[in-house]
Amino acid sequence: MKAIAIKEFGSTTNFFEEQRGIPQPRADEVLMRIHAGSFNPVDYKIRRGRFGGHLPLVLGHDAAGVIVEVGSSVNRLHVGDEVWAYLGGPCSNGACAEYVSVPHEFVTARPRILSVEEAASVPVVGLTANQSIRLKAKPTPNHSVFIAGGAGGLGSAAIQILQMIGVEKIVTTSGREASTRFIVDQLRLSPEQVIDYRGKGLKQLSEEAIAANGGAFFDKTLDFVGGVMKRLCFELVDFDGDIVSTVEESDPFAVPVWHGRASPLFRKSASLHFHLLGARGLYGARETWPGYTQQLDELTFLYEAQRLWPVGVQNIGELSVDTIRRGHEMLEAGGVQGKLIFSVP
Repeated sequence: MKAIAIKEFGSTTNFFEEQRGIPQPRADEVLMRIHAGSFNPVDYKIRRGRFGGHLPLVLGHDAAGVIVEVGSSVNRLHVGDEVWAYLGGPCSNGACAEYVSVPHEFVTARPRILSVEEAASVPVVGLTANQSIRLKAKPTPNHSVFIAGGAGGLGSAAIQILQMIGVEKIVTTSGREASTRFIVDQLRLSPEQVIDYRGKGLKQLSEEAIAANGGAFFDKTLDFVGGVMKRLCFELVDFDGDIVSTVEESDPFAVPVWHGRASPLFRKSASLHFHLLGARGLYGARETWPGYTQQLDELTFLYEAQRLWPVGVQNIGELSVDTIRRGHEMLEAGGVQGKLIFSVP
């Protein structure tokens, strides 16, 4: 099979095309013919070497396609099923390939209302947003929520889930006029709910976000960006509020989280939740993996019921070194609205 891999960690020049044997699924796995995949920030972080891994390495965590073989102990999936998958556990390879063998818990029937390209844009951001909001932040309709990074794939999914829950007091950030238009036109927020962060310090951003929330701090803040935006989430959270972050930081971090009165969390008696989508797949017992199955099935239901909808899905080309390289470079440059995907003919 064709695969795009990295030969060493570092820049996008390390991508190369290789021919591999088609993976053979184990008894508890399914073999999937990939028809589309998508890009996520974790992909370029892995490429840079932040998390290590065995080289050569095929990246990519989102895939949509069709099952072509099932392991002997798999009963709920069948050859010919049109599926999507989160490739966050012990898979044969990533999505930048023609085939992948996956533990069946990470694969479910995809929403038939979506194209295969739209389906490939969902698993990582849909699962992460759903878990961050419904399992960690747990907002109710009367709560206010600040989102750092509303125009990206994760932020746009989070805004939709909050709206589905009934949350109306949502404020987010944008660094480009195109991103603001995307949030207003595609995600149905008003311009007053979007803070332009360009050229502004932490104090001014905090003041503008609080003003956009009617002069109040936020019940929940969601950090999908890190760095200064994580600090902003700490500043904006109200007493007894919740902060959810999906982004790791270097040590030491600029905010003294653990240092008594110097800590904004301690001063406000606030709760900080870290969220790693792959935690159970990478570090948990297999008995915990059906949670992925259940939540992918839930996303399928929500899309088919049109309570969620795909936004900003951009196909940047067919699987090739140039396409994968360009997707990484576009994400790293910032300013992408929605999701970038690639097709696998």
